[in-house]
Parts: sequence; C-alpha cells; structure tokens
Amino acid sequence: MRGIVVFMLFFSLMFGQANDEFANFDDEFANEKIESSWDPIKIYNVPMTQFNDFVYMYILGPIAKEYRNTVNEPIRKGVSNVFHNLQYPIRFTNNLLQLKFNNAFEETMRFIINSTYGLAGFIDLAKIEGGVERHNEDFGQTLGFYGVSNDFHIVLPLLGQSNLRDAIGIFADGYLDPMYCARKEDLNGLEFDNAYLLLNTYKVINEYSFQVINYENIRKDSVNLYILLKNVYNQRRNKLIEE
Repeated sequence: MRGIVVFMLFFSLMFGQANDEFANFDDEFANEKIESSWDPIKIYNVPMTQFNDFVYMYILGPIAKEYRNTVNEPIRKGVSNVFHNLQYPIRFTNNLLQLKFNNAFEETMRFIINSTYGLAGFIDLAKIEGGVERHNEDFGQTLGFYGVSNDFHIVLPLLGQSNLRDAIGIFADGYLDPMYCARKEDLNGLEFDNAYLLLNTYKVINEYSFQVINYENIRKDSVNLYILLKNVYNQRRNKLIEE
C-alpha cells in the first residue's frame, strides 16, 4: 500500500509541475519536421514513451474523459485557473531571473486581483477586465535563457518528453510551489499528507481533460510516436524560450 501511495505522489508531483505538453498540439504538429539529433539514451526513451502512452490512453485517458463529460468546461477552466494562480511564486521568480521585470510586476498584479476579486483565482479577472496576460516562465526556460542547451533528451516516467535541463527545472520549481511546500511529510515513515496527494491527483486529471482528445487524435496517425513527441516538445520549448 505504501508503494502505491509513493507512486501516486510521484505521479501527481511530476505531472502537476509539468508544462502542458499537449497545449496547442495541433498547431505545433502542422509545422512539425522530423529532425535528427544526439540521442544517447534512445534505447530507454522509446520504451518509456510507449509506457507513458499506455498510461495516457488506458488509465489516465478514460478517467479524464469521464471527468470531462461530467464537469462542464467553465468549471474545469475555473479549477485550472485556481491551480495556476497558486503557482504565482514560480512565474514571478523565473520572470525576475530572466530580467523580465515588467512581466514579474504584471504577474504580481494578476495574483493580487485574481486572489481577491477573482475568487481565489477561479475567475481570471485580471485578463477579462484588465487585459493583463499570463507570463508563464519556469526554471527550465530560465536555464535556456542563460544558454543551457536541451541536447540531452530524456523521457520522464508519466511526465513525458523532457530533457536534462527541463527535468532539473521541474524539481527546482517544485520548491517554489506553495502546495508542495505546505505538504505534511514524515521522511522516516514516508507518510504523506493525503489531502496534498488527492489535490495534486485531481489537478492532473483536470488539466489532462483539456488535452486528452488532442493526444488521441495526434497519436493515431503517427508513424513514429517517440520522434513526433520529441520534436514537438523541443520546438515548443525553444519557442517559449525565445519569447
């Protein structure tokens, strides 16, 4: 039982910290080009992609689709907004580290407005009324901003396509996540706060409910799923770093 709890915590933490790998997937795929690159652990990456695909399709997918059919989109979007609002420290810190001071200021204004008048972030009032857009930045992007390459590609269990730079970024950002910092943990007994575990698991399901159809559509016509996901991921991350 303890092993299952640890596994689920790892899943919720890693997936919950991830960028939305399948966001705007169709647009990215339209411009996708198969590119060869250094891939020293491809012998591991390919089967791990297959494992993740099985989880996405046959475990997480059915749950996310049932949730999608049960809970209407405005509610799911509001829930997503709340979790996004809670991760303000991650965006604020990484905007500062990238010298994007105006973006950091706007993120602060968004957090104040949405946390108060936006019902803890459920309503993105800062964007709706003030036109203040999100400035999503993470530590992987920060490392890329300072020239750290994405050459070492790695597929993370459950989380999906990544690279050594972004994997380090995920763990670094975890220490800025208020939910992660507030969790109750007994390091000796490995007893984790059940509320934290359930909340993060719910976050994963809610976020994937927006992307499950995109993922299923893109994989069914794929000749080489690993190469496709790898290239789409790298293109998307490079674009985010350049912005």
